[in-house]
Amino acid sequence: MAERRAFAQKISRTVAAEVRKQIAGQYGGSPQLLKNLSVGGNIPLTEAVEPVDFEEYLITHPPLIESGPLRDLIEFPPDDIEVLYTPRECRTLGQAVPEEGENDPHVRDCVRSYTEDWAVVNRKYHKLGTAFNPNTLDKQKERQRGLPKQVFESDELPDHSSYQDDQDDLKRRSMSIDDTPRGSWACSIFDLKNSQPDALLPHLLDRVPNEEIDHHNEDQRKSNRHRELFALHPALDEEEPIERHCVPDVPKEHFGQRLLVKCLSLKFEIEIEPIFASLALYDVKEKKKISENFYFDLNSEQTKFMLRPHIPSAAISTLARSAVFSITYPSQDVFLVIKLEKVLQQGDIGECAEPYMVFKESDAAKNKEKLEKLRSQSEQFCQRLGRYRMPFAWTAIHLMNIVNSAGSLERDTELEMGLSERKGSWSERRNSSIVGRRSLERTTSGDESCSLTSFRPATLTVTNFFKQEGDRLSDEDLYKFLADMRRPSSVLRRLRPITAQLKIDISPAPENPHYCLTPDLLQVKPYPDSRVRPTKEILEFPARDIYVPNTTYRNLLHVNPQSLNFANRQGSARNITVKVQFMNGEDPSNAMPVIFGKSSCAEYSKEAYTAVVYHNRSPDFHDEVKIKLPASLTDHHHILFTFYHVSCQQKQNTPLETPVGYTWIPMLQNGRLRTGHFCLPVSLEKPPQSYSVLSPDVPLPGMKWVDNHRGVIAALNSSQLEPCPVVRFLHLLLDKLVLLMVRPPVIAGQIVNLGQASFEVMASIVNRLHKYLDTSQDMHGRNKISLSHIYILDPNSPSPGPGGLGGSVHYATMARSAVRPSSLNLNRSRSLSNSNPDISGTPTSPDDEVRSIIGSKAMERSGNRMSSHTESASFLQTLTGRLPTKKLFHEELALQWVVSSGSVREGALQQAWFFFELMVKSIIHHLYFTDRLQSPRKNRFPERFMDDITALVSTIAGDIVSRFQKKVISVVHNLLSSHDSDPRYADPEVKARVALLYLPLIGIVMETLPQLYDFTESHNQWGRPGGPGTEEQEAEGNSMISQTVAMAIAGTSVPQMSRPSSFLLNTQATRQHGSFSAESSRSLLICLLWVLKNADEMVLQKWFTDLSVSQLSRLLDLLYLCVSCFEYKRSPSGSAFGSQENLRWRKDMTHWRQTSEKMDKTRAELEHEAIIDGNLATEANLIILDTLEIIVQTVSVTESKESILGGVLKVLLHSMACNQSALYLQHFFIEQCSCKLLFEEETEQCADLCLRLLRNCSSSISTIRAHASASLYLLMRQNFEIGNNFARVKMQVTMSLSSLVGTSQNFNEEFLRRSLKTILTYAEEDLELRETTFPDQVQDLVFNLHMILSDTVKMKEHQEDPEMLIDLMYRIAKGYQTSPDLRLTWLQNMAGKHSERNNHAEAAQCLVHSAALVAEYLSMLEDRKYLPVGCVTFQNISSNVLEESAVSDDVVSPDEEGICSGKYFTEAGLVGLLEQAAASFSMAGLYEAVNEVYKVLIPVHEANRDAKKLATIHGKLQEAFGKIVHQNGKRMFGTYFRVGFYGSKFGDLDEQEFVYKEPAITKLAEISHRLESFYGERFGEDQVEVIKDSNPVDKCKLDPNKAFIQITYVEPYFDTYEMKDRITYFDKNYNLRRFVYCTPFTLDGRAHGDLHEQFKRKTNLTTSHAFPYIKTRINIIHKEEIISTPIEVAIEDMQKKTQELAFATHQDPSDAKMLQMVLQGSVGTTVNQGPLEVAQVFLSEIPSDPKLYRHHNKLRLCFKDFTKRCEDALRKNKSLIGPDQKEYQRELERNYHRLKEALQPLINRKIPQLYKPVLQVNSHRDSFSRMSLRKLDV
Repeated sequence: MAERRAFAQKISRTVAAEVRKQIAGQYGGSPQLLKNLSVGGNIPLTEAVEPVDFEEYLITHPPLIESGPLRDLIEFPPDDIEVLYTPRECRTLGQAVPEEGENDPHVRDCVRSYTEDWAVVNRKYHKLGTAFNPNTLDKQKERQRGLPKQVFESDELPDHSSYQDDQDDLKRRSMSIDDTPRGSWACSIFDLKNSQPDALLPHLLDRVPNEEIDHHNEDQRKSNRHRELFALHPALDEEEPIERHCVPDVPKEHFGQRLLVKCLSLKFEIEIEPIFASLALYDVKEKKKISENFYFDLNSEQTKFMLRPHIPSAAISTLARSAVFSITYPSQDVFLVIKLEKVLQQGDIGECAEPYMVFKESDAAKNKEKLEKLRSQSEQFCQRLGRYRMPFAWTAIHLMNIVNSAGSLERDTELEMGLSERKGSWSERRNSSIVGRRSLERTTSGDESCSLTSFRPATLTVTNFFKQEGDRLSDEDLYKFLADMRRPSSVLRRLRPITAQLKIDISPAPENPHYCLTPDLLQVKPYPDSRVRPTKEILEFPARDIYVPNTTYRNLLHVNPQSLNFANRQGSARNITVKVQFMNGEDPSNAMPVIFGKSSCAEYSKEAYTAVVYHNRSPDFHDEVKIKLPASLTDHHHILFTFYHVSCQQKQNTPLETPVGYTWIPMLQNGRLRTGHFCLPVSLEKPPQSYSVLSPDVPLPGMKWVDNHRGVIAALNSSQLEPCPVVRFLHLLLDKLVLLMVRPPVIAGQIVNLGQASFEVMASIVNRLHKYLDTSQDMHGRNKISLSHIYILDPNSPSPGPGGLGGSVHYATMARSAVRPSSLNLNRSRSLSNSNPDISGTPTSPDDEVRSIIGSKAMERSGNRMSSHTESASFLQTLTGRLPTKKLFHEELALQWVVSSGSVREGALQQAWFFFELMVKSIIHHLYFTDRLQSPRKNRFPERFMDDITALVSTIAGDIVSRFQKKVISVVHNLLSSHDSDPRYADPEVKARVALLYLPLIGIVMETLPQLYDFTESHNQWGRPGGPGTEEQEAEGNSMISQTVAMAIAGTSVPQMSRPSSFLLNTQATRQHGSFSAESSRSLLICLLWVLKNADEMVLQKWFTDLSVSQLSRLLDLLYLCVSCFEYKRSPSGSAFGSQENLRWRKDMTHWRQTSEKMDKTRAELEHEAIIDGNLATEANLIILDTLEIIVQTVSVTESKESILGGVLKVLLHSMACNQSALYLQHFFIEQCSCKLLFEEETEQCADLCLRLLRNCSSSISTIRAHASASLYLLMRQNFEIGNNFARVKMQVTMSLSSLVGTSQNFNEEFLRRSLKTILTYAEEDLELRETTFPDQVQDLVFNLHMILSDTVKMKEHQEDPEMLIDLMYRIAKGYQTSPDLRLTWLQNMAGKHSERNNHAEAAQCLVHSAALVAEYLSMLEDRKYLPVGCVTFQNISSNVLEESAVSDDVVSPDEEGICSGKYFTEAGLVGLLEQAAASFSMAGLYEAVNEVYKVLIPVHEANRDAKKLATIHGKLQEAFGKIVHQNGKRMFGTYFRVGFYGSKFGDLDEQEFVYKEPAITKLAEISHRLESFYGERFGEDQVEVIKDSNPVDKCKLDPNKAFIQITYVEPYFDTYEMKDRITYFDKNYNLRRFVYCTPFTLDGRAHGDLHEQFKRKTNLTTSHAFPYIKTRINIIHKEEIISTPIEVAIEDMQKKTQELAFATHQDPSDAKMLQMVLQGSVGTTVNQGPLEVAQVFLSEIPSDPKLYRHHNKLRLCFKDFTKRCEDALRKNKSLIGPDQKEYQRELERNYHRLKEALQPLINRKIPQLYKPVLQVNSHRDSFSRMSLRKLDV
């Protein structure tokens, strides 16, 4: 078509098409085709561009490539498609079709749906595509064969037990702490010189051109690499596949689980007449009969002979004794019910059953005459009433009990089933005999899933039958009985049974049983011999709906008369039978032989009789009449019921049967089959002429009716049709809808266009299938029924009748043969449903359903009318247009889809896969049969169709991308994974070409960088936390991909509104689209790596050249993320099993291995997984390394070199920081050695590099060590060569080692020692630099490092002893006094350790010391008034801080290179340290110190005019002071203990004494227990003893083989003058250096004695630093003991008591209770001896020794003061008490007066000598000071 339609013109055509053309121009072979993908150009990377018309391009540019794999890549394979017509599979020997003669052409047309061939498209190469070639687990395993095991250090951890022994051994050895940190150099050098180096790398120091090195490195890197990256990456989760197609199942007839029941024998106690049996399945829970009846006859030939007159010959199909039952929904509620009937005879059922209950087989001889009589009676009845039956007996078998128990028994077990009074009902007894006495309830209750496919066959012998009750024949009664049978106390046990023996076999049905007949009596293949007794397939009536389309023609009707009520009928009508006939006219001769025979009778009969209940005017029936319906029904077809009264007694003039009523059911009503429940009136007379077209409900004039035309007979009429006709007749419906689209009907010469209506209906039907049949969907939610329909469909079939499908409408393509006459001459139009026998049998015909779907009248007007042409058209005639109305289905479908809108369009989009599959199928057919597959595309399809497709694809792609972003990523992943494993692309050159197609992916992923999940541990560099939350967001499906990216992946144009023109996306803007989950991000990144791995290097280099600096930085950020994403995170040796825990809970951190959530993996599987993970990590990092190499080569010639190389180094360093394999590290070091550019970078990266190198120098893997030490040596060498001074590197290496030692847990000094020796060896053998100072400098550095290492060994030894560990760290830091950077590092290490243990005060002190150190050097560097002058500024915070002064001679100058170069030696660094310190002080509760810290900070911020910071600080100060106020009286700081260590076991701690600071309220017992258990664990529990007293320790008296610890509680000690300044609680607990403890003793060695012999020792301790300090224990440097004599002790006691009284008296507010307690203790009778006894001992006599005069006098004055205070207290108490305490007060006063009187003489006695004015005051003072016994211990 020349003109384009409107909607096609609206499709955007961007300038990008031009770009494609330019690219195409270069396609001829140069790999430079990326030139125009320049990201910096006008077209951003994600601009969607129209694809090149590949075919057109190939025609205009014949490929330059020689034939071979590359040529194959370009050309379309000629042998891909083949369309086959395969004959429909048919189970039966003959096709199930209506009998000939029923000639309705429409019927024949519909029936053809069930018989025609299937059209199947075979695509030879489809299996290689992503859809059919998923990367399954098995395939992965195949591709992973022979992977080498990568060596990871994390996997090489030493064996845990031996490592632990070494640790214990270390603990037991002692070290001397007295060695100075720079201790014995000679010793250290000796150790190092005698150690072994690692192997040296050959040619390391040779001078080789860089290009040559690069080339050699690249070759090494590229060798032995794994070819397929995706083989190492876990396949996409099977539950969430993308594009997984499976070849759909060919539609076939539905069967449930099949059960074979064989009836072997039936034997009664007496054999007097024929007995007829039937079997059926019932579901008690659903109250539904779930199978039709199976009739069988086990009578002997002799008894059968009795019925000879009535059954001339039996058809073989009625002689079946075995049946195959199908159960779709097996449950615990299914029963197999067996019903017995016998020939009608006079008497009710009870009378007829009596002989069977009374006579026993054993008594046969005794009762011979009676039996003969009975037999002759039976013969008479058989002669006369042989055609009638009566109900006789029944029993039931609980099917699941048999199945469950047979499973646990031997094969072919015989199960005895009996009923006895004692054992309860037979079902119960059977249960106990079979199931090992499990309780009946347990085995039969619940809806557990039941399988009938695998139980052992069982032979049952049923020994008891229940007599049928004449008034309990209905199904309702049966369900009650069955439910009752399952109860332990069954009512049935009270019934008298009929004893008999029925043997039946129950077994799972074989796959293809021989001699089997379908329910329609067709022979099922294989059927070798028609004369053999057959097995019948029994039709299932499923308990619930089964949604499977019909695939065979079956047209059956089951009629079940249920009950009759003749109670109100006049006249004799008692023994009633109903004759059922299927009539095709009103004459009696019109009865059709379509009623199936039961057992031992003709195959079909014209009539069926119901069983007679003797003398019952309102009988229930349990009969089932099965009718084979003719395919074409007319208005005259009807079922006629004739009611007869049967005379059982032979009387003269009485006919055998008397008609007593008539009724009928017309088969058609409004053109539809009538089914369902009916309650019909019964006419007393024969119906009049033409009655059959009317219903009996219509009161015909002149007719007499029973009971006044009320309904008196109930019947159930059911055709075998499920309630959902749309599913049952799906193939037919869709065929017709396809036909209506391509061949619209012609009515009165006008074409009625039903295309849009048909499309709507199709969309609606497929959506309904999807919605309601969600269980039958594949992993993509594609309905399997629709899927298989497409598979068999012939979309452009010529026959106007069927539009084609024999299968189901989803994905398979079957169709009918290509040439078929369509000679359908419909001489009258008729409604679609009437003309189709299957549909017309539906309770609600599809007409209605279709109408309701469309909801439009158009369908009613014209859609139900079909017209057809009389000509016979072949397929090609159709195409050449001989039939003017024929259209091509795919063209019509595309058109209707494009013009659809609203809900129809939405519905079509939901099931787009269906319509696309349908369209593709149609296109293939069309091209295949017109031989156009090889013709150019323009000749294949008209332009309008191409426009439709273009419009369709662009709109649907847009829709899909906006809805299913996560899947978009999976699609790309899936595609690349498929290419990776495709054998056609195995050649690297071909793979490189394929990779070029995906080059835009790099740009796309770069744009999404801010949205990718952050795999790095902490917050990533984009400032987004990488928490697990993002995972859930996406999992919920509410995360939104960036429109730009999504559209680009989809290949559609991008909405213009917000597309950034460069990569520097605004993070905020992109955040609104949400983030990708870890899983999606990982998929994207692995795709990116695949492209980078396989793309041509020249192309990548060319592309990188055109990227701007910011874009290259973005790419480097992406590679940085890839390193984290694919890091190896498992260790199979010890922790793989342990790490499963993580895998369970932390899905975001599980290293992309969702499958690991299965907790039951074998060790081998885990190790296999570890190998794959290791290989993936190694390969991913090597790809990153390759890419970095390309980037470095690209930028090394540009001016942006500096900025980009920093980024490259960052990625490299990050990759080193991650867990890497030995193989990768080897390549990394080789790469790094050759890349000199790296060493000119700034300090921080140099420091990082040194740290990473050192970490690898201590690796347990020798190859890593060898390469790392070579790299480190070259680093030093190159720096030396650049500037002849490598102070900076020395500094950084030393700092790195300190940092490594301080933080690394599993650090091994032995390995590092070897690396140091290796470096030393390189220096010694380096001939070029031998004459310089370089070797000496290296030697100095190495020895210095070795010293640090030695300290490390000690630290490792004391890893468990926090105090010792901090002491060692403290000592190392002290050793770095002259090296500010290193001291700072160690102070920070200490702060970290303290914070870990919640010692916030100490952590704060470390930070204050760090800040003081920084301030010291800053003040040398910069003279800024507002900065602190140095440590002096900090002394208010802590007096200890002065030790940071840089005043000694050996202080380095901060101007020297490499000194003070860390980030902290800046103003910002200082501020940061102080802010951290303030935070730690605040956590420690030392709010006053917070204030002091901020005093230093505030001037800095004021100078910078930083109001925001100042506001924050003042806020925090307000908070701090607020807390001081609130917590007044409730604050608690540390508790202090003196700890002394005695014994050589302690090594360097022996005879050392410390003051330990413990958390507040630590009891003596707690610290005692802690230290005792810690050292007990270390030395052995029996080796450690705690000294219980505080007396001085005499080491000679101690056991030299034991370790002794003495622990004493101490209190801060202040001199009187100090108390003026230490006012608050904080003051009394901060800056503490002096402590005191008291020890009571007597001269004879006891601790306590009488008052006159009680001495006290006061010990004052002074520590080297003030608490809190940077450690929690401080050495005691000074000790002073003061001994008090007994009288001095007494004076102290009395002073203390007096102070207590004074305090209680003057307390404000007053506390009466407190006051009374103190008073009671002072004057109460019970303690009267206290003060009184003291006075009597020391004051009763004047001492003989003049030296004690003063003490005597002082005590006397104390007592004077004491009595005065007691009086004040009593007075105060009097004012506080109430009336109730008056007596108590009087008692206290009496006691006081008694005490006063006793003390009076003692207090008033003065020593006259003291009052002589002879002595000078000075001498008194001197004598006083001399009188105290002092012992000084310095």
